[in-house]
Amino acid sequence: MTFRHSWTLITLAGSVAVAGPAVAQDLNVLEKRVEALEKAGRGQTVQRSKKSMSLTVSGHVNRAIQFRDNGSESGVLHVTNNLSRTRVRWVGEGKINDDLTAGTLIELGNQSAISSRQDLGDNANADAASALDERRIEFTITSKRLGQLTVGQGDTASEDTADVDLSGTGIATLSGDPVLLAGSEAFQLNNAAQGRTVGNVFSSFDGAGRRDRIRYDTPAFAGFTVAVAHHNADRWDAGLHYGATFGGVKVAAGLGYADDASRNFNKTFVGSLSVLLPMGLSVSVGGETHGKIGYRFNRFPLGETRLAVEYSEVNDGAGVNEKARYYGAAAVQVIEPLGAELYLSYHNFSLDVGAGADPDDIDVVTAGARFKF
Repeated sequence: MTFRHSWTLITLAGSVAVAGPAVAQDLNVLEKRVEALEKAGRGQTVQRSKKSMSLTVSGHVNRAIQFRDNGSESGVLHVTNNLSRTRVRWVGEGKINDDLTAGTLIELGNQSAISSRQDLGDNANADAASALDERRIEFTITSKRLGQLTVGQGDTASEDTADVDLSGTGIATLSGDPVLLAGSEAFQLNNAAQGRTVGNVFSSFDGAGRRDRIRYDTPAFAGFTVAVAHHNADRWDAGLHYGATFGGVKVAAGLGYADDASRNFNKTFVGSLSVLLPMGLSVSVGGETHGKIGYRFNRFPLGETRLAVEYSEVNDGAGVNEKARYYGAAAVQVIEPLGAELYLSYHNFSLDVGAGADPDDIDVVTAGARFKF
């Protein structure tokens, strides 16, 4: 709102005539204040500031109970499921003009008893990193014509290109990435750890993760977008992302390239493909050797039911001639009135060391729930 001196005088005079002497004195004080502000601004008008950014708070809580058996011992763990760990985010949004928008994102995660670092050997209530830690802290400038520029900590360009999955079961079994579910559990032989953990021998072979970087994404063209990013330590990566629907058939794919020695590789290509048919059947492939079959259907009034089975194999993950395999099955039930999912999964991990006796298999059963807000 703008107040000009002459218009203010007319308004005040009319108010005095209506309100009487008592109000006139107060309005006279207000008029003098307005005049003083305009003089201080050298004749400029007095304007009310306008808030330009909206703020939305969201996130979820995800907790699970795991039963593990590593061949030497078994037990129950109470964990934060690192396939989609508990988090809270603050999203700011603002419009610059018809083409440009700006956004901010602060996302913090919780690692209390995180599933990727818990094992039967310690079975701690919480690990050292139990407090909130930064996941994404960034701002974006988006143009409808030119694409999006993102600055700060967040997903690199090749992130998530190896685990594209339309089965909707990532909360219970994420394509080719068991490390997040039970990464610290050690393989055992004759009641002794063999120097190999699930995290040592398996990998989803995904991109460069979340980093402090600058990233650019092109506008979508025929379902394709291209992203490039530069990270600290003068590293960079790129990603090609695709999504489209043909006659009710959904197709999603990713292809990434990363040059990042801090991720235990220098130069690598990764990719994945997922197809979802109208009947609810999905097939996903990716990583080194990974396959997943899913089925989605609506039979219960609470929400969609999602089922999946998967198999993954990694060669020479932690040693020459070693072969690690895992297979898993999962069920997810969506609870639409609460914005929640209940899930149950089973995974078996095995390791062939190539020479000598192989360690015992590791079995993991996970049951939990994710509540979004």
